[in-house]
Amino acid sequence: MNFKKVIKRAAIIIIVLLLVFKGFLLFRDYKSYKDVIHENADQIVKIDIDGIGQSMLVNAITNSDFYLQNKTEKDTIEEDGPDQGKGFNIPSNMFLYTIKNQPKTSVFSSLKISDSSDFKNFISQNFKIVNFRSQANYVVSSNTSNTLQIAYNNNRCVLAYSDQPTDVNQVFQELLVEGKSLDSNGELWSKIKDADSHISYLTKDNNLDINFKSGQAQLNGNLVLPQFFDVPKTLSGTTFSEDASITLDLNLVSTINYVSFKHNNQDVDTDSLNTYYNGHLALEVAKATYQTDSVVSYEYNDDFEKVETVSAVQKQVPEINVQLSSQGQKLYNYLEKLTIIRQGKLSKRVFPLYQFKIDATDNGLYASTDLNKNYAPKNIKSSNVLDFNIDFEKLQQQNYFPLLNTYFDKLENLTITGVSNPDETIAIEGQIDLKDKNINALAQFIFSLKQ
Repeated sequence: MNFKKVIKRAAIIIIVLLLVFKGFLLFRDYKSYKDVIHENADQIVKIDIDGIGQSMLVNAITNSDFYLQNKTEKDTIEEDGPDQGKGFNIPSNMFLYTIKNQPKTSVFSSLKISDSSDFKNFISQNFKIVNFRSQANYVVSSNTSNTLQIAYNNNRCVLAYSDQPTDVNQVFQELLVEGKSLDSNGELWSKIKDADSHISYLTKDNNLDINFKSGQAQLNGNLVLPQFFDVPKTLSGTTFSEDASITLDLNLVSTINYVSFKHNNQDVDTDSLNTYYNGHLALEVAKATYQTDSVVSYEYNDDFEKVETVSAVQKQVPEINVQLSSQGQKLYNYLEKLTIIRQGKLSKRVFPLYQFKIDATDNGLYASTDLNKNYAPKNIKSSNVLDFNIDFEKLQQQNYFPLLNTYFDKLENLTITGVSNPDETIAIEGQIDLKDKNINALAQFIFSLKQ
């Protein structure tokens, strides 16, 4: 047989197989949207299971040693094939969402069921589901604390997780019996279908996307500011310390007026705070410093009476520096009048963990846990509403979070910026850079958790 014909036939077979595979993925994608999101869903997280799987598969082909070294028997994910006795299959897309008129801490999701008996056994063994109650058209189950509730019939299940017991039976009825799913002609549905990132957060007005690349996780999107915040006309940045591991520049002003809250039985007026505050907050976490605290203990004297003793103890604390651009002295006087500032320090009723020395100038109010430092950062012009950075190498060296150091060891930097758009939204861009530039970022995160 002519060699060119062999090559041509092989190419045709490969193309056909790729088209079949593509069609299979498109069919899985189509099925994953059907009747799984409640009609009143307002905040939705879309997880592109197939997209994540494909990117990790491509990465595994070129970095097989890493994946083989970290692989366990439980790492295999079956896609729309045998469900291995789970009673359900992993869909192309999964959705987590909140529902209007339900608590914002209640999160819902749905899955297609292939075998209700296997599904019951699976959730009993893996999620400690112990309570099963039969309704007219479905079964409702829950864990002992009633924070995780799962309702299912022969075709679908609906999962509801809340931080405290919540009555979600109406949601189960509407999804499993009445079929009240999201309108496929609506604006939110179009946004969900168009979202092609690995993880997407979507509301009517907001969107945030996360994508996992080799050695990097990327974040981007647009957020509408809450009604009680606005962007100041002049944006500022800060020149931070060289040893700062965490830095934040935030340019926002409050629009809340005629509202007050209590501190030490006194009214704190937002009108006064807004008058003195100019809209720029800068914060940094730098090298360690030392503070002396009074520790109260009790001892017995010679007469066997319990008496209080006070001793001074020196402790190491993070150096935290904060700047508020403001009419510094006026803001200082107002907070001192309310006993938020006492004897030149932040009241421990406000922040009991560390002592903060407070200083004021005509341009700002400054707070620092370094009680001997005259903190006066240099302000610079900025075009960003938000600048947030973490240097994980410095943070690891400073050892403020020793339990997390094994995770920090794989990370380099986190950077998030926010820019004000003409339509009054904030454009968010960010990324986490990892030290290993060859391995998919999500794979590195997953395998780190298993270690």
